[in-house]
Amino acid sequence: MIVYDNRRDMVARVTGMRAAMVVLVRPMGRPWCSRWASVRPATEREQRQLQALARLHIQRRKGLRIPT
Repeated sequence: MIVYDNRRDMVARVTGMRAAMVVLVRPMGRPWCSRWASVRPATEREQRQLQALARLHIQRRKGLRIPT
């Protein structure tokens, strides 16, 4: 599920739940926890934003590869 975290002003994907907390992650892979009450379902625009971030991350990783 893709949500918007009001506390951090970021859109992210829910990867887990712990009591009243949710574990969120962005395309770069760094997870964080947030209160369930501070997240809301992402709008279509915010979902597209997360997809664009994922594409950008993939492009940047391709540019950093060192040929062997």
